[in-house]
Amino acid sequence: MPRTILTYHPARMESLTRAGCDLLALEADLALLAARGIPVVSLGDILSPDCEHGVAITFDDGARMDAESYVHPRHGALPSALDILRRFGQRLPRLKVASFVIASPAARMGIQATLTAEYGPELLHQRWWGDAQHSGLMQIENHSWDHNHPVLARSVQRDNVRGRFDVIETEAEAEAEIARASDYIAAQTGMRPVYFAYPFGQTNDFLATDYLPRRGAAIGLRAAFTTDPRPLNDDDSRWLLPRYVCGRDWCDDLGLERLITAP
Repeated sequence: MPRTILTYHPARMESLTRAGCDLLALEADLALLAARGIPVVSLGDILSPDCEHGVAITFDDGARMDAESYVHPRHGALPSALDILRRFGQRLPRLKVASFVIASPAARMGIQATLTAEYGPELLHQRWWGDAQHSGLMQIENHSWDHNHPVLARSVQRDNVRGRFDVIETEAEAEAEIARASDYIAAQTGMRPVYFAYPFGQTNDFLATDYLPRRGAAIGLRAAFTTDPRPLNDDDSRWLLPRYVCGRDWCDDLGLERLITAP
């Protein structure tokens, strides 16, 4: 069995089905993993040289449903991802999820303003970060300062080219997107991020082979994650680690079993 990292976006709610809602997919997937006796472990454990097999789980973007139950404007009352994790605490005793959050308050406010009609207010507030961090089931990690998100009027990218992360190509941009985000998250949670997830899963040679290998340790980072859909390999660069994305790479039991048993 390979070492596999699964990625969910708890705000994805296209329909209240397993294929269309990452919260429902998470619950079904944890049930399958527990029934199969497959270890579900933290990122630190899955990256350990002693780890031979298992699954780690990450969340991207840091929406409120990572840790807060709430009433969706169309779908009604829904549990949080953290509620779901708590249900599996005894069956999966090593379970701990990394939630990669967007750090900038202004960016989060700008993004959520465009999504209020769909999701209701305060989609990306940060009040849940501390409680999640102290739950023992979730760790808050770095998903950049502003995600270089396309709905923002201005990002840190030098030419204001938004909607991609592989255009972050200078020292100043990388410091603003990555180092600044880690500083802010550490100040808010009391714990410095140790992992970074590239927005959109995108990187470039400057970030992955220059900036992060050179600056990562100094700003507290140990590894960075793409969304390259494959298992972990022993010879992977720690700044180019792969993850599968729910809904894109699997959407049912059969799809998940194929991933976690892939050679």
